[in-house]
Amino acid sequence: MPHTDTIPVSASIASTGTGIRYIGDWAYAYSGTFASLSSVTVMLDFTSGSGYVTGDLVVNSAIDFSVANINAGVATGYQLSFNDIVISIIKVEGGTEDAPSYATQPVLIPPFTAVKLERVASANNSSFLDTAHFIGRVYGAE
Repeated sequence: MPHTDTIPVSASIASTGTGIRYIGDWAYAYSGTFASLSSVTVMLDFTSGSGYVTGDLVVNSAIDFSVANINAGVATGYQLSFNDIVISIIKVEGGTEDAPSYATQPVLIPPFTAVKLERVASANNSSFLDTAHFIGRVYGAE
């Protein structure tokens, strides 16, 4: 007989926020949208569970999501830290076709690790929005 997971009615499957969520052997975090700011902003901030997680962090540069101005965007920098130790710095560019507007960073998150993703943009513009997400597989959780 096949194994089926049941999801409680109160479960929030497609939600955003700074935390991590677990579904069976999978973990994910969706930041939601953030307005372009030239000051550091925390997008993800959580502590992993008892298992280790392998997966990909994807960051997307700030762009103006409107038909009239879809070619406009700014450079966005991201800093990923584990237990307040910087492990990765990523820069993407939303305003030029010559530079990537997103980046994928493979990561392995150890058990009980404080994870923080911060970002800063090259300009203040509330109509320019950026996002980040992490999706990974959980191993060894108890």
